[in-house]
Amino acid sequence: HLKAYPIDITSGREHLKALASALSLFGKSVRANIDKADALGDAGTADLFTGISREIDKQLWFVEAHVQSDK
Repeated sequence: HLKAYPIDITSGREHLKALASALSLFGKSVRANIDKADALGDAGTADLFTGISREIDKQLWFVEAHVQSDK
């Protein structure tokens, strides 16, 4: 579950920070699910979550790079 996206932000930088926060929280949740699937012995599901985690981490890296470039 993700928190509701803030609809009152107006600047691009604020949007990037909100998106980075959402991606980060989602990534943490996915990594927790990798551990749960491993604990249950479900290697296929753990592998699926691992692929999702890698993509989320990559997307987060791109978004955070944009946040850094505005400084």
